[in-house]
Amino acid sequence: MNAKILLTLFLCLLMPCSAGAGEVVTAKGMSFFEPGRELIARDKALDAAKREAVEMAVGVSVESRTVVENFQVNRDQVLSHASGYLKNVKILDEKKSDLGTYTVTIEAEVEIPALVGDLDRFKKILGWQKNPKIRLVIEPGVAAEHLSAARKSLDRLAGKLRTDGFRVFKDTAADSAMMGLQVGLGLEMASSESDYQGVRIKLNEVSLSANIYRPSDGEVLATAGAVKSLPGANRLAALDKGAGQCLDEMWRDLRRQLTRTWEKEFYSQRTIDLVITNVPSQARALEIASILKSDVSSMADASVVRFDKTRAEYSLQYKGWTEQLITELQMSYFSERYFVSELEKISGNQLVISIRQ
Repeated sequence: MNAKILLTLFLCLLMPCSAGAGEVVTAKGMSFFEPGRELIARDKALDAAKREAVEMAVGVSVESRTVVENFQVNRDQVLSHASGYLKNVKILDEKKSDLGTYTVTIEAEVEIPALVGDLDRFKKILGWQKNPKIRLVIEPGVAAEHLSAARKSLDRLAGKLRTDGFRVFKDTAADSAMMGLQVGLGLEMASSESDYQGVRIKLNEVSLSANIYRPSDGEVLATAGAVKSLPGANRLAALDKGAGQCLDEMWRDLRRQLTRTWEKEFYSQRTIDLVITNVPSQARALEIASILKSDVSSMADASVVRFDKTRAEYSLQYKGWTEQLITELQMSYFSERYFVSELEKISGNQLVISIRQ
């Protein structure tokens, strides 16, 4: 094999690496201005050009229909961070017109792998919103003789929830910290006897209840329930039948309560205790607090509670789930600009991460 062939093969091996680095595009952005406010219009036009560059790169380079559809769904979120996906931005031309417009034309390299990765992360966040994560448990107060019927009701409820698009998990400690809501089923039965025209009748009153909890603190957020009365001497048969009838009767109300509570919890502001390790100084800890407050969507406030050596503790006011916050911190645009984070522990509203400087 001669030197020319070797050189050709070597160059071919290099080409995929260069092509994978990004998609080079030319884009134009425009903004209107009033006299004396040209600089503001220039900045807006430049931002518009960057957003256009990201949209163009997706249309040209990403052939996966799923990714393109996800891009349309998450368009605003992605484009609001357009600068985070661009490298080697060059201004090719800029001009203002007598009509009060300022136009900027740029050439930029769009980081396609980072963009696609973040689209998947945004899809995950939307998935939490559309498909609530429910943990099912049997309330501790259920009598031992009623546990079998309670478990059957739990399985029936799980089936109904899955059919309606809910993600359902059984009672395990590993899942507890990652759940959106917890549903605890309670089952009771009281029996009584009475005479009717000389006939001894046994009546069984079956009561099924569902408490909707917030897993992190155990607060009851909503309830649903039903009561059925069934005659018969066979208490266990009456219990099974009555529990099934109760579940069918309260299902519509329970589903409405779950959906309403999930939406409220998804967007509600909560306090998250965040610990970040590998923070080099208190100044850096304060800087991170400022970054979290200014550049993480849905972050209402972030403050340093304590700093000790390389461990910083924060109190966050965040509108969303703790798992959602982790996803946001691991977005490509955020990691490239600020820091790379690795999850160490998550438990309810308590979160521990480490960062690479």
